[in-house]
Amino acid sequence: MSCCEKKECLILSKCDCDYTPMYWYEHFSWGRFHEISAVNIMDPSLLHQISYLDEENIWKLCKKVSASLEELNCCSVVFISNENRMVPLWKQHAAAVGRDYVIWDYHVILLYSKSGSVLIYDFDTTLTFPCDAQIYWIETFRPELNLDANYRRYFRIISSSDYLQHFSSDRSHMLETYGNYKAPLPSWPAIYDPDIGNNLHSFISMDSDLLKDISKVYDENSFRKHINEVLRRFKLITLLLLKLNPEMAISFCYLFLIGRLKCRRAFTTSLSAKNIKQFCIDLAKRNLISSSHPSNLSSDDFKAVSTLPNVVYAGFDPTADSLHIGHLLVLTNLFRATLHGCHAIALIGGATAHVGDPSGHITGVVIIVMSSIQFLEICRDFRLGDMLRLGMVKSRMRDGSGLSCTEFLYQIFQSYDWYRLSRDYNCHFQIGGNDQLGHFDAGYGYIKKKTGKLSASICLPLLTDAQGKKLSKTSKEGSNIWLDERKTSPFTFYQYFRQKPDSAIIPLLRYFSLRTIEEIEEIEREHQANLGKWVAQEKLAEELTKSVHGSNGLKMAKKCSELLFHGSLSELRKMPVSFIEEQFGSASVQQLLRSSFSTMGELADTVHNGEGSSINKMKAGALKLNGIRFMDPDEVINFDKICFDGKNITLVCWGKRKYHLVRWID
Repeated sequence: MSCCEKKECLILSKCDCDYTPMYWYEHFSWGRFHEISAVNIMDPSLLHQISYLDEENIWKLCKKVSASLEELNCCSVVFISNENRMVPLWKQHAAAVGRDYVIWDYHVILLYSKSGSVLIYDFDTTLTFPCDAQIYWIETFRPELNLDANYRRYFRIISSSDYLQHFSSDRSHMLETYGNYKAPLPSWPAIYDPDIGNNLHSFISMDSDLLKDISKVYDENSFRKHINEVLRRFKLITLLLLKLNPEMAISFCYLFLIGRLKCRRAFTTSLSAKNIKQFCIDLAKRNLISSSHPSNLSSDDFKAVSTLPNVVYAGFDPTADSLHIGHLLVLTNLFRATLHGCHAIALIGGATAHVGDPSGHITGVVIIVMSSIQFLEICRDFRLGDMLRLGMVKSRMRDGSGLSCTEFLYQIFQSYDWYRLSRDYNCHFQIGGNDQLGHFDAGYGYIKKKTGKLSASICLPLLTDAQGKKLSKTSKEGSNIWLDERKTSPFTFYQYFRQKPDSAIIPLLRYFSLRTIEEIEEIEREHQANLGKWVAQEKLAEELTKSVHGSNGLKMAKKCSELLFHGSLSELRKMPVSFIEEQFGSASVQQLLRSSFSTMGELADTVHNGEGSSINKMKAGALKLNGIRFMDPDEVINFDKICFDGKNITLVCWGKRKYHLVRWID
């Protein structure tokens, strides 16, 4: 690998007026390959960065890893180049002094995916080694820049095992005109097989017909989608918290970027609008569009969004110590937007949380981060009549509860948030719950008035409890499903979806699953052909539990389910208390003082966390302790009867499938 020799390189396309011509000055540096074991591949302290012959450095790294076939299968080799042999990369050690980029004729990296991580090993990067794939993508390839076509990067991906078997180079590309090498060669011999010959040029070439049996060529967009697909297999979403400059948002907000992307610069380039259009079409196929603004958004195959930038945002108020599955629906579809090539922003409101929305769930005082005069200037753009027509405002006025001035101003705060995101991050598309349509309307009007530009929004269906009430942070204890395992255990989370009736599971599968529509339709057909076998329930419960709680959480949830629904209590009695509690998770273990209870009715009232009367349910035979049904509220508690043999725990079951543990404290 070498850098393009002294030539002026216009990186940005001619439509970018503030470009700076880039020059290359040769800058060579060598490191020494540090031998590592496959076991320690993830330890960056064992590796030294190398600037040249990366094709050999990566080959030797794969060779070391090949001691473990499992590790080797986690690795792929990526060649980066184009037909002009000029690919600009940022954050490289080989960059000239005063520059943060370099133009390589080609570059080689290792992609490693395992245990929920996708990492990049680049021997020349100035980023962490290894580096998170999403961070590497943003920092190294600078996707927000509109590159001239001559500098577009292409990627050839080869499995590490195929690379070890087929790569061969005699290093002739390192020779200059007069027979001298461009840089000192490393101590190891060339990786050359006479039977294969010198085929380095075939790996560097981005001709898809070359090496097509062992590799595949991607353009930048398809390579990014490939990375996203690899990430999707492991986890739903990772959020990196970044605090906004107070000057940037009146709501004293926090900005999240899906996929651990750093908020280092605004999304200012003009991207293809087909991605956000395909995202909307996908939502429609999943029946996820409850309402929209404009109301005719879906007409003419979503033509209205064809001119919008590919940036999508959703807002959240941090008024509880955990998100719940209602938030998960929004976050899942925010992440789905990234799978269609969109930038996704999750905005966590500070002042909006303190102010409280007109639903009445939260109240408080405003955090002012600008002068009162500045705020009043913003208020001039909002008409009182329009604000009074907001559905939740009218509802609060009708029922006599009223609302505070700060609650009334909530829609101004939220509208201003969207305006600032549109101005600073080119974001003109928003998603949220169906109760947000009025706020979306207000934000749309404010952005249009301030900028003259159009925006759009889609309202997703609201998730409801058994009584048809919206799941919210203020739902009655026990009726909500939280994402924090300290509030809802992986077992309870898993069983929530596993126990859904057939009439409810198909819509939820379309709402939550990141599978393609074609894959979901295949599951639906299998489910209908095998009614009673819980096919769709099992698929969705596994996917979401693994996404939220990881592989270990899913394993514990399934183990606990197996013990309770397919095993026997005699098996459970034989297991250590610590093992039983671990399977249930801390959120499903309730600690109680023995001395606080004398009758079964008192106990039933305490261990009941659902709707309705615990005593009435008990009398109807709904309560079982350790498999024994108790129906008399006045019965005196016999702890020897309700505790497992020699253990201080009781297995509580309401109905047929709602289990949790009680740990007794003397």
